[in-house]
Amino acid sequence: MLNAILLVVLVLCAMSVVTSQHMARKLYIALEKEQKRTRAYEIEHGQLLLEQSTWGAQAVIEKVAADRLGMHAPVPREIQVHGVAGARP
Repeated sequence: MLNAILLVVLVLCAMSVVTSQHMARKLYIALEKEQKRTRAYEIEHGQLLLEQSTWGAQAVIEKVAADRLGMHAPVPREIQVHGVAGARP
């Protein structure tokens, strides 16, 4: 009788070890996938920062404004300054 109880306990313990190892492997695989995705996002973030700094350069902005929009820097005779009535200097 004692041997049968010990055998059942042994089988249950063995099953729990197998189950926990299986879960640990599945969780490790999921962790590796998420770490790979994180690395890909970090690379993309770096590329976007580089692109942002490139597009934010003053010369690029001026070139795009001139080429695509036909804009130019105003000459002094085109500048008008208007005061607001009642405003303090």
